[in-house]
Amino acid sequence: DLIHAAKPEPHNQIPTGGTAHDNAWDFLSLTPESAHMIMWVLSGRGMVRSLRMIEGFGVHTFLWVNSEGVARFVKYHFKPLQGLTTLLWDESQTISGKIPDFHRQDLWDAIERGDFPEWEVGVQVVDFEEAEKLDFDLIDVTKIIPETLYPVTPIGKLTLNRNPDNFFAETEQVTFHPGHLVPG
Repeated sequence: DLIHAAKPEPHNQIPTGGTAHDNAWDFLSLTPESAHMIMWVLSGRGMVRSLRMIEGFGVHTFLWVNSEGVARFVKYHFKPLQGLTTLLWDESQTISGKIPDFHRQDLWDAIERGDFPEWEVGVQVVDFEEAEKLDFDLIDVTKIIPETLYPVTPIGKLTLNRNPDNFFAETEQVTFHPGHLVPG
C-alpha cells in the first residue's frame, strides 16, 4: 500500500523527506487506481500554501440513514472559505528547507491570532436506486462522483477556533471513526 511504499528503506531509514524513491514509484506504477491521487498530488493543487487553504473531500462513501430508515450514499466535501491557494515549486522548496513544520506553524499561528480557518462542509447524496444505475461502484475508493450528476449540497461550516491545550490527549488519542459518533 502507499503508506508502506512511502516509508524509508528499512536498512538505513533513508530517504525520510518524502516519496522520491523507488518503492513509492514502484507502487504507483503498478497500481493503476493510484493515478487519480498522484495526478492531484503532482499538480499545482498538490502544493498548498496553507492547511487553511486546502480543499478536502472524502475518499470513502458513507451511508446516512434517516429516522424513517431510508438510507442514502454520501460523500463529504470541504471547501476552504479562506480561498484555495497553492505554492510555486521554488516557494515550496524554500519554505520546506527553512521551516519543515511550516504548515503546522501557520495553522497554529492563525488560530492563535483569531484568524480561524473555516471550510464549507457539503455532501453529495445518491439514492440506492440511482447508485445501481451508475456505471461505477460508489464504494470503490478510486472513484469520484461527478459533481455534474450530483452537485455538492452545503450542510454547514467547520471552524477551527482553538488550538489544543494538550496536543497528545486531544489529537493523538482521538480516533475519528463514524461508529464513535453520538447518534443525532
